[in-house]
Amino acid sequence: MATTDIATRPRLDRREVLEAALALVDRDGLEALSLRRLGAELGVDPMAIYRHVEGRDGLELGLAELLWDEVARPEAGEGPPDALRRLAHSLRDLFRRHPAAAPLVLRCASLPRSELELFRAYLDALMAGGLAEPATVLRPVVAYALGSGYTESAMLSVQCAPAARQAMSEREVLLALGQALPAGTPPELALAAVALIADCNPERCFEDGLDLMLAGLEAGRAHRPDA
Repeated sequence: MATTDIATRPRLDRREVLEAALALVDRDGLEALSLRRLGAELGVDPMAIYRHVEGRDGLELGLAELLWDEVARPEAGEGPPDALRRLAHSLRDLFRRHPAAAPLVLRCASLPRSELELFRAYLDALMAGGLAEPATVLRPVVAYALGSGYTESAMLSVQCAPAARQAMSEREVLLALGQALPAGTPPELALAAVALIADCNPERCFEDGLDLMLAGLEAGRAHRPDA
């Protein structure tokens, strides 16, 4: 890089570094993430990135922070069922937009500020909607949505990844599934895989599960003595 290029390049900020890292992971996968690759993407010396993040671990923590910031916040006046449904859809969609990076929100050791702000917003919204113990409702919905998103993007990626589902015919899905099964898989086990993956409709399964969860949470709350 020429000296004049370095002199005229605007100074990096942390957000720019993290957005470039997320774009790199979206395109090439998490295994491609390194300070050297990121420096090349940004046109800077990799050491310049250390001003904003502490190595690879710092990059991953920063990506988790950026991802949590993408999750939708509750809207003013929204009742608990609608707020929880909004949150569940937004968390699941995170894995659909960023299948390689989104698992970072599950395994990062620290709690990013954006995650804490998100949960504070939903706890306040649920309390404003009349829930005395909002965490007991929020927690299972968060777990369901994160688990669904991760499962669809990873374990069930033969069928349930959005791009693959749009591009593959039913026959192609069955062929891909057949290639994924171990040699000599018994017919009853192969049928279980077909039922769970090839025959699954991700949208309907997610909505049905969410409906059951919200109905069950509401029924359980209604029968509690202190509800």
